[in-house]
Amino acid sequence: MSSIKINLLLFSIVSICSCSGNSKQSTVENRDGQKLYTMQVMPYKTFAMDDNTSQTSAYFQLFTIDDTLRFTMYSNTAVRKNILIFDLSTGKVVDSVRLHKEGPNAIYNNVVAYYIRNMDSIYMYDYWQHTFILVNRKGEIVNRINLSEKFLAENSPEVTPSSPYPCMDMPIHRINNTFILQGMTQKVTDMKKVPTVTALCNLSDTAVSVRFVNSYPDIYGNIKNLFKHWGVFSYLMVSYDLNNKGEMVLSYHADDHISVYDIDSNTTRRYFAGYSKKDVISQMNDDRISDLLQTMECTQYANIHFDTYLNLYYRFVYHPFYDYDINDRDTQVQNLSIVILDSEFNKVGEYDLKEKTILGRGAFVTKEGLHIQTLSDDDDFMKFIVLKPIKL
Repeated sequence: MSSIKINLLLFSIVSICSCSGNSKQSTVENRDGQKLYTMQVMPYKTFAMDDNTSQTSAYFQLFTIDDTLRFTMYSNTAVRKNILIFDLSTGKVVDSVRLHKEGPNAIYNNVVAYYIRNMDSIYMYDYWQHTFILVNRKGEIVNRINLSEKFLAENSPEVTPSSPYPCMDMPIHRINNTFILQGMTQKVTDMKKVPTVTALCNLSDTAVSVRFVNSYPDIYGNIKNLFKHWGVFSYLMVSYDLNNKGEMVLSYHADDHISVYDIDSNTTRRYFAGYSKKDVISQMNDDRISDLLQTMECTQYANIHFDTYLNLYYRFVYHPFYDYDINDRDTQVQNLSIVILDSEFNKVGEYDLKEKTILGRGAFVTKEGLHIQTLSDDDDFMKFIVLKPIKL
C-alpha cells in the first residue's frame, strides 16, 4: 500500500490550487437547461492487479486493438515498467508490453503517456524533452522524434507555445498523422503573444511540424498573471476529449462554458456547460495555506468525456466544500457532479455523485456507461464507479 500513499501524496501536491479574480456569473440566464437525463448507479467495475502493479496509475486509456476495445494502463513500479492490456468484460490482463528500465531501450520516468497504434507500434511521450519514443512489442526503441526545438518560445513569433502534460483527462489522440498533446501554456514572457494550451504535432515522414492552438477564455484575466492567479494542475491544465467529428471539446477549469475547436477550419465555438447553481470562483493569493482553503472552497470544472454510443457529453464539476480539516488530507475531497450535454451541446441534465473520490481524473466511457475511478480497499483491484445515463 506504500505506492498508493505516495501516489495520493503526489496527487494532493499537484492539486493544491487556487481560483480567479472576482466571483463570476454566467451570462446564460437558464443554468438548469433541459432535464432530460440523469444517471443510474451500476455495480462497480474492477480490473485485477497483480503483486507488482498498483491500482493508482499515471495514465490509462481505451484503445481498439485488433478490432476489440481494450482498457490499457501504464504501470511503473520499482519492480517493472509495462503497458497492460485488459479485457473490458472480465477485467483481466490479456496482453502486455514490457518496457525497459535500463540500457539502450530504457524508458525513463519523464515518459508519462502513450498512444497505441498497434501492439508493435506504440508511441511513448517524454514531456520533459518533448519527444515521442516509438517502441515495438518487445519494448525496443525503434525511433525517437524530438520536437523540443518546435517548443522554443523564440521559434513561435505569434504565440506562447503550450506545455503538454498528457494524463487521463488530457489523453493523446491521433487524427491521421497529427497527434494531439494537451496541457497548459508555458510561462508568458511576451504580452504580445497569445498563450496556448494545445500542440498539434504532425509526424508525417515528409515533414514534422507543430502547431499551437487554443488560448484561455476571458475569465482567466490578464495573461501576465496566469501563473500568479491560477494553480497549475487545478486551473491552468485544460481537460478535453475528441468527438466523432474530430473536434476537440475543451473544458477550461475556471469556465462554465466549453470550447469546441475544429482542427481543420481552425475555428472555435463556445457553449454554456455549467452547473445549475452559481459558481464560486475567487482569486489566488500568495498565502499557500490560503491557497489550499480556496481550493476546497471554489468551484472547479474538470474532465469532459464524449459518449460515442449515445452522442452525449459528460462534464465534471467539483463544488465548494467547507466541512474539512486543514490538517487531514483524507477530509479534503470535494463533492462531484456531472453536467450532461447532448450532441448539439445543449445542457440536458446533471447528476450529483453520492460517493466521493480523490481519483476523479481517471475516467472513461464504454457501452456500460461512464466509469470514474475510486480508491479500492483491496490493492489487488482497480475500482471504478459506473454511471449509466437514463432518460427521465
